[in-house]
Amino acid sequence: MLRYQPSFQSERLRMRPFIADDAPALHHLADVREIADTTITIPHPFSLAAAKTWIASLPHLFRAGTAVHFAMELNETGELIGASALRDIDKAHCRAEIDFWLGVPWWGQGFATEVARATLRFGFRELALNRIYAYAMVRHKSSEKIFHKLGMQQEGLLRQGVRKWGEFEDVALYTILSEEAHRL
Repeated sequence: MLRYQPSFQSERLRMRPFIADDAPALHHLADVREIADTTITIPHPFSLAAAKTWIASLPHLFRAGTAVHFAMELNETGELIGASALRDIDKAHCRAEIDFWLGVPWWGQGFATEVARATLRFGFRELALNRIYAYAMVRHKSSEKIFHKLGMQQEGLLRQGVRKWGEFEDVALYTILSEEAHRL
């Protein structure tokens, strides 16, 4: 695992470590029902206190080698627009889960695909991962489209794999291997 969490850029985005000063912007972006609706780990409401607590937990996860989280900001303005992560990092088996989300005002502009592609590259190149996987609620068709664009393959279906808003949801599992990363 890396000693210090790096930053990296894509064409329009910069991914960097979260800092305490990001809490108000994170709260503003994530405290939207549409964000929580299709994510498994973001609650609604998402308070400013929750944003502060979550950001404060990230350095420990990085030092433990179990996760690396990135604030996603626009190259041109530095405005925070979402987040990406590689989490549940398993060093013994060289695998991790990717997740990402984007504030509602930036939906439909290709930013999610761009950040996912950049985060996958980081995982394969910098963390020497062999396998990166993702979960998506079946009803979340945007995630399915992104995973297909990236060359990820659906490996399975977890029937009623999560409960969201009191209802059980089917969840699809997608993966990509390092040997397939040349497509990125």
